[in-house]
Amino acid sequence: MKPILSKSLVVVEVTFVTFALVPLLSLGVYRLFPALETWQTQAGFNVPIFFYIIAMAVPLLLAYVRRKSPAEYGIDFHNAKYHLDVMLTCFIPVALADTLNVVFTANSWMAAPIQITVQLFLLFTLAWLLRRKPSAKAAGILGMGIILAPGLARAADPTVGKALSLFLNYAVFVGFGEEILFRGYTESRLNEVFDRPFKFFGVSFGWSVLVTNLLFGLMHVGVIRWILGINYDVTLAWGCWTMFSGLVFSFLREKTGSIYVPALLHGLPQAIASVVLPFL
Repeated sequence: MKPILSKSLVVVEVTFVTFALVPLLSLGVYRLFPALETWQTQAGFNVPIFFYIIAMAVPLLLAYVRRKSPAEYGIDFHNAKYHLDVMLTCFIPVALADTLNVVFTANSWMAAPIQITVQLFLLFTLAWLLRRKPSAKAAGILGMGIILAPGLARAADPTVGKALSLFLNYAVFVGFGEEILFRGYTESRLNEVFDRPFKFFGVSFGWSVLVTNLLFGLMHVGVIRWILGINYDVTLAWGCWTMFSGLVFSFLREKTGSIYVPALLHGLPQAIASVVLPFL
């Protein structure tokens, strides 16, 4: 077992990387190249995409500096069929849970208990579905097809460019950016110093999962948006329930050994919704 000092130093390290290094590097990019901020707005991106690019790049750089393979930080895309099977098995439950984001505003204290309950129910549902080795589910493929169909049928619509930008927002930048930073770098780094003495449906985990998702929730409270100067709103309710959604992604990361599945399930349902909703 690692000494308490080592654990504390690693917690400080991952907090510094998440709330200082990544946002300040992003801010530096925007200050050096102000046209980038204008370009991403004109291109239809509604998230600070260069923040997410840096959030993906910094863990890779840290892995290189520490002489770790990217796979040790969960950035491992081997065994693609297994990961695809897991993703398809989980897709419909995750997409159904995400529909609450359409019904409720993210920062609603009235909705937060409902969101938390749904995320905990989702966690147990996915754990039950994945208790055996999954196989590709026709229902998952069919469900994705049904959800995508309205958007694809309107591919010639003049708003398709904006819809594509929104799709990339979530499927690539938000999904992979946040998962590489949190479930990839942060959770893996904490796993190096925290034991994993607990089991949940046969999946080992430890205090690293709790710390990771406390930081994940803190991000959604508005700290990084404040550093980047996007807005200064405090979104405590959003931060509260996203801690619980993070537990779902952490379970999938520990179950599969990779951020591939949580990244797809984090971003893809929102990405598909961004394509479909403008055409409804």
